[in-house]
Amino acid sequence: MHNDFTLFTRVVPSGKTVVYYYAYDTEGNRLGPWTTGQANKTLARNYCNKLNRQGKLLPGSKEMPTFAEFSAAFWDWEKSGYLAERKKRRKLTQSYADKNKSLVDYTLVPYFGKMKLDKITGEAIDQWLDVMIKEGKKNSTINGYFGVLKTMMKWAVKKHIIGRDPFLDVEKLLDEKTDKKIITHVEFKALFVDDWKKVWGNDLLRCTANKIAALTGMRCCEVLGLRGEFVYDDHIFLCGQYDEYGYRETKTKIKHHIPLTDELVKDLRKLMKTNGQGFIFSLDGGLPLLPASTYTKA
Repeated sequence: MHNDFTLFTRVVPSGKTVVYYYAYDTEGNRLGPWTTGQANKTLARNYCNKLNRQGKLLPGSKEMPTFAEFSAAFWDWEKSGYLAERKKRRKLTQSYADKNKSLVDYTLVPYFGKMKLDKITGEAIDQWLDVMIKEGKKNSTINGYFGVLKTMMKWAVKKHIIGRDPFLDVEKLLDEKTDKKIITHVEFKALFVDDWKKVWGNDLLRCTANKIAALTGMRCCEVLGLRGEFVYDDHIFLCGQYDEYGYRETKTKIKHHIPLTDELVKDLRKLMKTNGQGFIFSLDGGLPLLPASTYTKA
């Protein structure tokens, strides 16, 4: 004979001590563990006794969501409980949430969607990593997926949906370093010096946008977000970006004064004759052009 449940303590990564419990089914099989969310065994025993009286000591299969069910609103900008809590502690953007939602919908749900959340173990995650590798995805890409899934499963533990973080049993892949390629002197000369009118079809706007990106390393959306009011005699002030979410802070939230050559400032001044103090890379002084119609790969 044994009790309906047994308790044990565990020190979680945050350093706190939490009491977990095992329970037994009608055939005497030990199941679990699940967290009680309590710091001592007295409170944990009261918690388990209450669950037992309610017939909820063993989380039923109907109560354990599938990954698809759990993830449905996880990254929803308006409905997500996770995002609502995170917004209290750090500045988030909707683009961050939308990017992760797309990743979940098109990468994680096709593999984990039908699995009950408590069946996504460290071993299951390791098997998924192997599948991603066989599909030819880069380690850095897979590690990005890994990070999103890890965030979601840790939240499931925090909310007592599952009893243990499966990522305690699995690590991300080796971070392969790749050389970042920058434009060479020969490429720059061919694109912007020798005969730029021929290369760019006499399109000063596209030529200047690409030249700024090549010389400064600014992101595409940062270049498109450049306004005439932030162009000075010898530099520009980088303080915003423009994308499908409108004009907003840069990705890093950091503002920069970036020096420019006299020639490049003159080119910007030419474009400002049309666009004034507004978005420089606009055809009519209104909104900027789309990245696809502005940028060209060397």
